[in-house]
Amino acid sequence: MSNAAVSGARAPRWRQWLLRLMPWHRRLAILACVGIFSWAGSGMLHPLMSFMQARPATMSPPQQALPLEELLSPAAVLGAAGIDKVQGLRLVQIEGEPYYQARLPSADEPRYWHARNGNDADVLARHAEALARHYLASDEPLAYAGTLTGYKGEYAFINRLLPVARVDTGRENRLRLYLDLYHDRLGTLVDQRKAWFSGFFQTLHSFGWLEAAGPLRPLLMFILLACVMSATLLGLGIFVARKRAVSGLRRWHGWAGLGLALATLSFASSGAYHLLHKQRAEPMPRPFHANFAVADLAAAPEQAWLLPGESLYQLSLIELDGQPVWRAQGNQYGVMDSLHYLSAAGDEMTDDTPRRYASERLDHYAQALGLGEGGEPAMQHGFDHEYGFVFKRLPVFKREYTDAAHTTLFIDPLDGALAARVQDADRLESWVFGYLHKWELLGLFGNNVKHAVVALLGLAHVLLAVIGLSLLRRSSRRAS
Repeated sequence: MSNAAVSGARAPRWRQWLLRLMPWHRRLAILACVGIFSWAGSGMLHPLMSFMQARPATMSPPQQALPLEELLSPAAVLGAAGIDKVQGLRLVQIEGEPYYQARLPSADEPRYWHARNGNDADVLARHAEALARHYLASDEPLAYAGTLTGYKGEYAFINRLLPVARVDTGRENRLRLYLDLYHDRLGTLVDQRKAWFSGFFQTLHSFGWLEAAGPLRPLLMFILLACVMSATLLGLGIFVARKRAVSGLRRWHGWAGLGLALATLSFASSGAYHLLHKQRAEPMPRPFHANFAVADLAAAPEQAWLLPGESLYQLSLIELDGQPVWRAQGNQYGVMDSLHYLSAAGDEMTDDTPRRYASERLDHYAQALGLGEGGEPAMQHGFDHEYGFVFKRLPVFKREYTDAAHTTLFIDPLDGALAARVQDADRLESWVFGYLHKWELLGLFGNNVKHAVVALLGLAHVLLAVIGLSLLRRSSRRAS
């Protein structure tokens, strides 16, 4: 009779019951090790990915003063090209020249016309490359590599912006940039190192290799997470029930498992909750698309549209009350930011224009989502616990609703896109994932400390699993 059996026979009934569960601990642990090697192993890389992330020289879009002298009207330029409807229009400066950039229905890439001579201009690549040079603060050779219209591979959903133009550098690390040409925003930067780490992380941590398997992917992940939690709880019970392990390695395994148990349950339970929340997420409503009649744009932008001492670096159309309105953003006297709205004819709009515009766009999405009346829209300029960095867009208009889920909607003022929909379930999941999975509380001691602790915990889980498999192998040899 084995020592474990002898000790089990003499133990109180509750201890005997727990010791009889040891075979189940071993069986579940085999499956749990698959999850641990995948999640803890790749989780160790996440802090390294953040540390090695390629970073731009600036995060702010260009702020070059737009030339407003001797411009033709959009109606004259686009009408001559046979364009009668556009979904978006703005004045941009590319290599010192003014162009109208139009977003046409059913087109992924913008079209350009010279704003002074009206000629159709093939400057998309030049625009993308100039924008990339701005974010890199470099004059190095660059090459436009096409437009991406969906999330895939190295450009994942977390980057949020679509469509985006890809621009490649000639650097040894093959750095490339993904850029939103409609608003001059940076989606992300990717080099070969980040591409490899991201691909490895998505394959192991998100089970990207099962992406095409549909519901099988989350089901397998749930099973493995359940095995991790069950094996951990059984291991704790066996550690308490057994007075003393037979070998020193078993004692090390028991004590290490006890020390890591809370972390293991924290990671696994929050991961399962995160996965369940994603499966239950409701689809977002269809995006709003403006629709402007080119004939209504008979006035050309001019210097008279400026405020005293103002220079504009953004001039784009928004839709308000079904009519085109120019959104003019710049600075006054070089020291003060400016934002004002003008009619299609160039007349100044009233001060309540931003609020009315926000209300219209928010009402569009609230109606699609079946929400009731909301509060007053507010402008949000920074990320917080509710509207986090993951949503990318800033600034945004925000409105809170009084429905049962306490919904808050956030929209992008540039194009009226729904940037985020946050409900009570999202707030709870965000807190659980932030504090129980990513251990954001450690951020109080600095990101380096947080990343180091999380990476060490991942390594500790991998080593614990290796020791457990080694003990299982020894047990199998003795049994044979």
